[in-house]
Amino acid sequence: MMMAVRDAIRRGACVALFAGLSQGAAAQLPVETLTVEPAIPQGSSPLYIPDIAINHIADGKLHVVDGNTGGYLGVIGTGFTGQSRLSRDGSEVFIATGYYDRGQRGNRTDIVEVWDARTLRFKHEIPLSDKRAMALNYKYLLSQLGDRWLVVQNATPATSVQVIDLVARKNLGEISMPGCWAIYPVPSQSNKFGALCGDGTVQLVTLDDSGAAAKRTVSEVLFDPDGDALFVQGEPTGDVYHFVSFTGNVVSIDLSGDKAVKAGSWSLVSSAERKKGWRPGGYQPLALHQGKGRLYVTMHGGGGEGSHKTPAQSIWVFDIATKKRVGKLPGHMATAIAVSAGGDTLYAIDAEKASLVITDVSGKKPKVRATAQVGEFPSQIELR
Repeated sequence: MMMAVRDAIRRGACVALFAGLSQGAAAQLPVETLTVEPAIPQGSSPLYIPDIAINHIADGKLHVVDGNTGGYLGVIGTGFTGQSRLSRDGSEVFIATGYYDRGQRGNRTDIVEVWDARTLRFKHEIPLSDKRAMALNYKYLLSQLGDRWLVVQNATPATSVQVIDLVARKNLGEISMPGCWAIYPVPSQSNKFGALCGDGTVQLVTLDDSGAAAKRTVSEVLFDPDGDALFVQGEPTGDVYHFVSFTGNVVSIDLSGDKAVKAGSWSLVSSAERKKGWRPGGYQPLALHQGKGRLYVTMHGGGGEGSHKTPAQSIWVFDIATKKRVGKLPGHMATAIAVSAGGDTLYAIDAEKASLVITDVSGKKPKVRATAQVGEFPSQIELR
């Protein structure tokens, strides 16, 4: 009995002691103010990496990763085969996508979603027709012209484009583009774009104020679509887009004039390398840094017909001015590459590991700074 009383007294003393300590601590602690931080903090270098999530394709993602550290910053759902693109000023993300009201079945709704690129918050949506291309993520299936127009690739499989007025938040209609694919903005003209066509020509379209095709021109044959097709990705220097071909040639096309014209072509490979089957491969096989005059290309040996999506065994570096190779980097099984704004970092998607490889290329020897798992089927890299 006495032991029970002593235990009760001890417990009571402990409770009193902790209560006193808690009251003292509460009196000293400042009142907390709750805040909400942006998803993309100042000082980070966000990379926007689309993932078609091919094993559950109605549930695509746009992953946002810090290009400095590989740290994961956030994610936006992109629905069924959504195409994403950063706005010209980097402040918004456009996503052309679609949803079924029963997940994988039911009524379909196609829209352009507009998201804040820093907070990753939804802003508004604009209706699309159901003709939008339901394709693997490619950069030029969704393009912004100037500040007003957003152009969306269609495929039914007949090819056309939808024109969106970003200011009025309205779908202005469809422009037929038979046999032509992808949308290449002309930087010097905010209402004009080009497209590669299946007969080797390039079509240029100029929009009027209503978003209709006011002018359309077709070039001479500028590339060989059967013997040496071009990868759909092109990187611009002003109004000139640089493409690489399946067999390892660079073809530059000038979109500035009334008609598109070839601005030059040259080979990435020597005669000996060509015999050994060295050629580009992947989904985003080239990266261009204009300031440093460097072109990076994902290359593989032993290539041939149908090997154009093969991951890189090596990434080759070229000087644009001299058209000479100036270096080779590890391939990292890359199917997509991009270069930082400062030109000192190369980003690569390792297709085998579904990961991002961040490589410092500022010194004499490349150095992998970080790697990070990114989704399931990442296929592109976009940065501000």
